[in-house]
Amino acid sequence: MKVNIILITYNHAGYIRQTLEGIIMQQTPHDVEIIVADDCSTDNTIEIIREYEDKTSFSFTYLAKEHNVGYNRNYQLAFAACTGDYIAIMEGDDYWIKPSHLQNHIEHLEKTPEASMSYNRHIRLFEDQNREEIFDWADDKDYEPVTTEQLAMGNRIGNLSCCVFRGRLIQQLDPKLFDMEIADWMLGMYMGQFGPLLYLKDVTTVYRIHDNGQWSKMNEKEQCIRVIELISQYDKYFNYKYTEVFTKHKRRLEILLYGDKSFKGRIKSITPEFIRKIVRK
Repeated sequence: MKVNIILITYNHAGYIRQTLEGIIMQQTPHDVEIIVADDCSTDNTIEIIREYEDKTSFSFTYLAKEHNVGYNRNYQLAFAACTGDYIAIMEGDDYWIKPSHLQNHIEHLEKTPEASMSYNRHIRLFEDQNREEIFDWADDKDYEPVTTEQLAMGNRIGNLSCCVFRGRLIQQLDPKLFDMEIADWMLGMYMGQFGPLLYLKDVTTVYRIHDNGQWSKMNEKEQCIRVIELISQYDKYFNYKYTEVFTKHKRRLEILLYGDKSFKGRIKSITPEFIRKIVRK
């Protein structure tokens, strides 16, 4: 069995060693090829990556580029280069913390052939605030099946470095996906068309959130506005199959942005809290 690890990098010299250490410590009996998709870094990211070629039995394939192609195109070229049975993603400022990360995904997907992909719980490392978050897990099981409809209510993945895909589905990706902002949310909803996603309990990834991040550099208002814009694009792409749930998600975001302007919301806004408490009782 062959496994591809897509390593997405751009000026990640300050993080890439920790990222690579997390990759080369993976324990799996399978053939592993690392697809290095560097988008013409201007620092020494590539030189650092090459230092690790002699430290592992994993092979390295470098995608040649003459100029910066941007986030979407870089991913499109990386996916097109994959020939593995399974495809994992690692972005150059994230890292894996357990040597079982890859194998845990593969074993779950092997046991659940109807699943299209898997993603794991992760540590959200707010680097500039020196704090961490991990989403709670209430179930006794070690994974939860997730559908496109559930994802349409809000992004439950949160990070591409948590994801492992079935290779045959990646090899058939719709090129139109790359005309939109894809990232983890849209890719997850797209993959859900072919089978449920597996959300794994085990925490094996650190998602580094810092001021230079493509998403995290935006404030909460900017993020809400962007998601509302994306909902319209994604709803159209899915031929309005999930309009009802997309609309509910959009409504929640609009309330965060502008407040609840419905009749019920206006009544609530002028009703004292002690009266609302009595009514709730």
